[in-house]
Order: sequence, then structure tokens, then C-alpha cells
Amino acid sequence: KIIAILWMSPVYSLTSFLSLVLPPSGEPILAILKDFYESYVIYQFLSFLIAVLGRGDRNAVVRSLARHTDHLKRPYKCLNCLF
Repeated sequence: KIIAILWMSPVYSLTSFLSLVLPPSGEPILAILKDFYESYVIYQFLSFLIAVLGRGDRNAVVRSLARHTDHLKRPYKCLNCLF
């Protein structure tokens, strides 16, 4: 899981280099590949957090993070009159 996250910068640099070298018609394909890899890395990062924080139990992670939300205020101060 960590290796997939660490490979993010080489993948970005390779797609950036190829977008400079290849004709402009290949740029959308590289952007799609880069976006797919980015979503895969986000998934790997979240599964890594679940493995580390909750020891594999997703609900334990949600409960742990929900305990620390008491100090947060509503993000819509200007719409307070509607709620």
C-alpha cells in the first residue's frame, strides 16, 4: 500500500514528460491514466489508514474520528437563519 503511494510522483512525472513529447492527441489519454492512478492511490491511502488506525475494522476508525468532531462549528454561518 505504501509503495503505491510512493509511486505517485514517478507516474506524474512520466505522464508530464510524455505529454510534452507526444502529439497533443495523446494528452487526454495520459490525463485519464493519471486520474485513474490518483483515485487508486486515494483508495490505497484510505485502506492504509483503516489498517493502521482501526486494525482492519472500518467502524472502529469511524467511531474514533467521530469522537473528535465536538469542537467543529457549522460551515454555513451566513445561512444560519435558514437552519
